[in-house]
Amino acid sequence: MSVDPAYVVGLLARLRERGGDSTDIEVKLGLGGVPRLGDTLCAFGNMPTGGTLIIGLDETNDFEPIGVADPAAMAASIAAQAKQAVVPPVQVDFDEARVDGVVLLFASVAALPLSARPCRYQGNAYLRQADGDYAMSEQEVQQILAQRDRPRHDAAVVAETTKADLNRELVESFIASARSTNPLLRDVDEDEVLRRTRVLSPRGPELTIGGLYALGAYPQQFAPSLSITAAVQLDPRSGARTRDLAHLAGPIPMLLEDAMAWVVRNTRTTIRYTADGHARDFEEIPAIAVRELVANALVHRGLSAHSQSKRVELRLTDDNLVISNPGGLWGINRAQLGTPMGKSAVNEFLYDICKLTRTANGSRVIEGEGGGIRDAQRVISAANLRPPKFIDSGVSFTVLIPRISLLSVQDLEWLYEKDPNGRLSAVQRRLAAGLRHGRTWTNASVREDFAPMDSVVARAELQGLVATGIAVADGERGQTTYRLADALDVAAGSDARGHVSGRHLTGDARAQGVTVDHEDTALPSTVGPGNDVTTHGPAVWSALGSGNVGVMELAARTGLKVHQVSYALKRLRQTGWIDIHGGWGDRGTTYRRKAMP
Repeated sequence: MSVDPAYVVGLLARLRERGGDSTDIEVKLGLGGVPRLGDTLCAFGNMPTGGTLIIGLDETNDFEPIGVADPAAMAASIAAQAKQAVVPPVQVDFDEARVDGVVLLFASVAALPLSARPCRYQGNAYLRQADGDYAMSEQEVQQILAQRDRPRHDAAVVAETTKADLNRELVESFIASARSTNPLLRDVDEDEVLRRTRVLSPRGPELTIGGLYALGAYPQQFAPSLSITAAVQLDPRSGARTRDLAHLAGPIPMLLEDAMAWVVRNTRTTIRYTADGHARDFEEIPAIAVRELVANALVHRGLSAHSQSKRVELRLTDDNLVISNPGGLWGINRAQLGTPMGKSAVNEFLYDICKLTRTANGSRVIEGEGGGIRDAQRVISAANLRPPKFIDSGVSFTVLIPRISLLSVQDLEWLYEKDPNGRLSAVQRRLAAGLRHGRTWTNASVREDFAPMDSVVARAELQGLVATGIAVADGERGQTTYRLADALDVAAGSDARGHVSGRHLTGDARAQGVTVDHEDTALPSTVGPGNDVTTHGPAVWSALGSGNVGVMELAARTGLKVHQVSYALKRLRQTGWIDIHGGWGDRGTTYRRKAMP
């Protein structure tokens, strides 16, 4: 079986943009024979959704496809490791993909069932973290074992607590909501309401951990980790690691409001074009998305004895707002998030308490309809941002909310010109922008880029672009590709602002919809280096124009990462395409196209 080519193209683009492996992808070169994969196979087996090994890519050279000489022998050796090196064995399925004339081997490692975890290699249990494998601590192993049974940790009793440790204002509001929504609670006294909802222990005066966390006057007095740590992550080269480090405390309603205020304080407003063509100020990250995802982290965090030493964390980087909480999903998998089937409470009692709990401004902490993630995805898409990324390791859950718009001001102006009445959906706007920059779409590539999305929805989005005259379809059913309509292709090539579209670029720069400024607005595609130099070489060459340009400026012009630009410049210099003015790594160094005979 072969991997869908559109999937491979999109995957390579994401790996190059990231500059390394990911939580669910591990890349190996495979030139020196079969790599030792015991720790990676073990880690993927312990992950809730498994993971994929790709053999035949050179990560150090911008994920250059090197290929595998004998895919069948390589697959047999990996399968042997999966059966013999890890306990219990893991299941691996193999596929192949031909890229640039070479064969890549894809090894998909299936997740072990909860009852069989943790998987171990040489006595150690491993998990994935970012782009590597790490040995789990004994505490994390116990978290994995605790997930074999239905969690009831939110009902655990907190010693030395009583009703007097609750926030009186929150309790009164909670009791009123409980009595108004549940007839069985209308005619019982306050203490009985609190016991039946598991705020109080059913047979004693103590609070439960869920009741303390949601309604406590100061929950951190008894459980310090029921808090949030927030910080702006700075570039290490600045000499400082963080800014605005905050330790947020209080019950869940207060934590939620304080977290929202922290995010607002550390993000900015951006200008976006609305359907009427006017530019207006918007939050950099939609407030609805922040609220829903922070609330999810607070309400669904792990509350077992093995996870209570860990806090919910907010980290603001240049690219993302990162929200992490201890504990993983329960009863659903990552692919189901945001779908009608994606509703499952890790902490059932806490979840029900929070449905009846309100913040100071009168808003419920959660609506209780399971639509929070779906709402977050909707407003993020409407803001022209990348979809949020969800990472479930089983012992922690992380959401990455993007800060960078997918569409430039020029894209938005072009979209308004083609769609003045705002009839295109948020997905169609992004698809159209990709077409404008020379990208073609298939049903499979749309599903991959906008997951979770089924084929019926993807087909409707694409056919809607055809109906508006923006796209044309080529090919037969099942092999259909969609490209920019010919009449629009000429107009999209270059505009009055001197922006050159992706159809003048090659390789991954085209796939990413790179738009660059330079003087050679009519630069033929035959002039300049090709992809044999490096994937990003043509984009960087185009961005150089006729002047002396620094690395940071090139990154801004191309939309590439700094390390991607640096590697492309290194290869361009090695192959004689550019001159350097200054020293490698020195601030102020600039680069210039070498005069060609």
